[in-house]
Amino acid sequence: MKNVIWDFDGTLFNTYPEMIKAFSQTLAYFNIEDFEIDTEDIYATMRRGSVGTAVKKFSAIYGLQETQVRDKFNHIEPELVQNARPFEGIADLLKETKLANRHHFLETHRNQLAVELLNEFGLTQYFDAMVTKDDGVKRKPNPEGINLICEKFELNRGETVMIGDRKLDIEAGNNAGINSWLFDYDHLIIVDGQPNKRFTQVDDIKKSL
Repeated sequence: MKNVIWDFDGTLFNTYPEMIKAFSQTLAYFNIEDFEIDTEDIYATMRRGSVGTAVKKFSAIYGLQETQVRDKFNHIEPELVQNARPFEGIADLLKETKLANRHHFLETHRNQLAVELLNEFGLTQYFDAMVTKDDGVKRKPNPEGINLICEKFELNRGETVMIGDRKLDIEAGNNAGINSWLFDYDHLIIVDGQPNKRFTQVDDIKKSL
């Protein structure tokens, strides 16, 4: 693979601990007791679905208004996510593969905060381009963001791969006609349209590039 399109949350950066903390604080704001909050269930729901899935599920469980839960989470989460760090080995992977003439791109549902975090850790230098929520593309599994990158940089789709940690990342890659690799570090994801490869370690991704 010569061209790598990365997801951000749960792929480049381990943002889930902060996201779960934000979701727990959101439920607590609505007077849900600590002993009622199952953080493992929240995590699995986000990984297998999305934050939106978690909002729907737990709003129904606790009898809350989805819009209020979503708004409160969106207010709390960005500040906490600023404490997130890249997965161990990601910096070395980006550096070494860039030197080996691999081209890296970002396609994420997160806004400009993703770029700010990459910049904080000195990682933006390894990316040719970044597509975020602020660019207004349709959410994955819609391939619009991937197609935008492929068309702008005239990428050979047979030499291009989408790497992400969720089913929707794999589906987006498949829908765009490129390769798809799943970073499933905790063996949680079941994908109908199978990824070309499945990884549990960053080093194994690096070896495959």
